[in-house]
Amino acid sequence: MKKKSILIYFGITLIIAAHNSFSSIASDSKENKFRREVKAQMVNIDSVKISCYETAKYYIIGKEVHERLGTDFLIKYKVQPNLKFQCTYSPDKNDFEIKNEWAEYYAGIKGDLLLLDSSTGPGPSGLTIWDLQKRKKVFEGSWSDAEESGDGTLVYWLETGVATENNCPKLKEWMSHGLSGAIETKVILNLSNFRITLTKETRCSPRQ
Repeated sequence: MKKKSILIYFGITLIIAAHNSFSSIASDSKENKFRREVKAQMVNIDSVKISCYETAKYYIIGKEVHERLGTDFLIKYKVQPNLKFQCTYSPDKNDFEIKNEWAEYYAGIKGDLLLLDSSTGPGPSGLTIWDLQKRKKVFEGSWSDAEESGDGTLVYWLETGVATENNCPKLKEWMSHGLSGAIETKVILNLSNFRITLTKETRCSPRQ
């Protein structure tokens, strides 16, 4: 199934992707609310898509896994902000490599934190956060419909309850089409300690 798009761009990020010749592409309207200033380019290398994301501290190279869903990531560390790298997946001894596990795709970067989304269809998807400075995984969970937020937080919807005909008016209609439902709550994830705070906003969402 086609991956649900939840690309999130924070701060000034340069994106380069691999395709044969370089060409600029416009960002999807759904992505616009998350980006500040994004440049995108694409080329093709042996029919394998490569995407590159640049910040002042990191140069992140994502290579789609051949004949599978997901992405391998290679992180190169900048000793100075204007250091330039080529958008090619060529590991060096000082690089940090994150291998695809659960069909992960790039979702965004906040400071030292790399956000990966493992969505492959409708409904909530997996959220994995890596601390690039510490070179380790620091958070795993699920999320839906992430919203723009401050540098120290993530705001998104999290499944928190069971849908019934009493709390979900559309459940009966969904079930007639072979779907189910779930109650979701808007939450705030603190990116310093990874504690989740539930807000008072809830909704009912369909499930496959």
